[in-house]
Amino acid sequence: MENTDKLNQSCLFQYIHGYRFTQLIYVVAELKIADFLKDGPKDSRYLAKKTNTHEPSLYRVLRALTSIKVFKESKQGFDLTDLSQFLISDSPNSLRVLAVMRGEEVNWKPWGELLYAVKTGKNPFQNVFGMDLFEYYKMHPASGQAFNEGMNITTQHDIKTILDQYDFSYAKTLVEIGGGLGQLLFAILAKYPDKNGILYDLPHVVKDAYSLRAQYQIEERCEIVGGEFFSTVPNGGDVYLLKRIIHDWDDERASKILRNCHQAMKDGKIIVFETMVQDDYDNPEGKVNDTHMMMVTPGGKERTKEEFFKLFQSAGFLLTQVTPIGKGLYAGLYAIEGMYQ
Repeated sequence: MENTDKLNQSCLFQYIHGYRFTQLIYVVAELKIADFLKDGPKDSRYLAKKTNTHEPSLYRVLRALTSIKVFKESKQGFDLTDLSQFLISDSPNSLRVLAVMRGEEVNWKPWGELLYAVKTGKNPFQNVFGMDLFEYYKMHPASGQAFNEGMNITTQHDIKTILDQYDFSYAKTLVEIGGGLGQLLFAILAKYPDKNGILYDLPHVVKDAYSLRAQYQIEERCEIVGGEFFSTVPNGGDVYLLKRIIHDWDDERASKILRNCHQAMKDGKIIVFETMVQDDYDNPEGKVNDTHMMMVTPGGKERTKEEFFKLFQSAGFLLTQVTPIGKGLYAGLYAIEGMYQ
């Protein structure tokens, strides 16, 4: 076998066995193993006692992770590496909660039904759990909390990227639809003290946004409104923002959200911050994440520029500009802008 063939075979072999590493990392992230190693190496007996786990099984998991340099093993026990420092709960840029979110059953089980999706065109999450993703999180608050914490990693990175790369100086009143606790909108208003804002999300979500708004000291410039974006959205904005919202929904429901924004506006602009499917090999995230949306959301997908053009048109907007603003770990974020027609 030629060297190139061997390398290609080895690469495919690693992809085939990728599921193992996802679960191995999930287990040590859930158990917070890296937190116990911050002050030096510990043996598996100590770690098993601290985590109330079966020591021989835990040892085998930790040993397996040394093969991909997540941990290293010595006579003193297991120790952190350059990789596992990002599994420490309170370390800068920690990925621990993201590892937990991706490894727990709410994400893991639907992926086992990918062939079902390909054969039937139906949603695997619904098939596995008997409800859609958002209903599941309502009924399983712990999983919902893990999801929110995992998404917060993406949110924090998105905020920095958006503030660094996008100029909001032209805006007067920004309305963020599905804005959660308001992290993005509040950060924009803090940077632009002459702007006003309206935060809009489900009532049980925005009730927790008031304390964060107070921390930013923007109470007089930012209104918090609870509601459901398939029904209506607040009036009064000249710029409407939706960050990682549209990809959760099929075209019909995504268009409904955008039409509600259009009806609430007298004029102005809509900005959708999303991952986008591109036709080059240097930006694979959109293509891969699109399959994840197929697995877990009720009809959601990542879209091409042409698909966004049609979606905007269906809601009364003209797509005017697509700007790549993502970089680093979460490359692939785009500002997709549309003007009111």
